[in-house]
Amino acid sequence: MKIFMEAVRTIVSADVLTPIIDLPWATQDLQVEVIVIPQTKKKIQQQEISVESLAGCLRDYANPTLLEKEQYAWEHNIIEKYGNP
Repeated sequence: MKIFMEAVRTIVSADVLTPIIDLPWATQDLQVEVIVIPQTKKKIQQQEISVESLAGCLRDYANPTLLEKEQYAWEHNIIEKYGNP
């Protein structure tokens, strides 16, 4: 089942939004277009993914035999590319 939500679009004075949204000073006394799009539950769940949980997901693909080499990989690649300082 797909649920389509409509966006609300209106033009208002930037002064009306100043107490609600931190707008650039250059918009003072100007008319601005405001578009409101409802956020779906799916988008909210995607934002809640943390770096820690992503790292946990990638742990399944780790190769234990390469972990020791990984510690010095950056240093070795720099020396290989630019030479030993």
